[in-house]
Amino acid sequence: MPAPTLSLTPAVKREMRTLGTRLKEARLRRRLPMELVAERAGTTRATLYRMERGDPNVRIGAYMLVLQALGLLKGFGGFEDPLGDALSSEQLPKRVRDRE
Repeated sequence: MPAPTLSLTPAVKREMRTLGTRLKEARLRRRLPMELVAERAGTTRATLYRMERGDPNVRIGAYMLVLQALGLLKGFGGFEDPLGDALSSEQLPKRVRDRE
């Protein structure tokens, strides 16, 4: 069964391209050839090429392995959540129920 087709918003597409560009820049700053990074990440050069173009159809695990191969994995999962922070300071109910 083929994987479902993703319907991406322009914002998500833009962020994927930014991620790909930043991966490529990190690889080039380290002067690492695509073949070496792909080998260290356990993927192919073609997949790494797609990742550096921001292809959303590459599985996230592959992105994580490339980040690890570049020494950038630590802290990747950390992100800012100002709305969540603001909401956490309010009195929130312990449970939310549907009102019928």
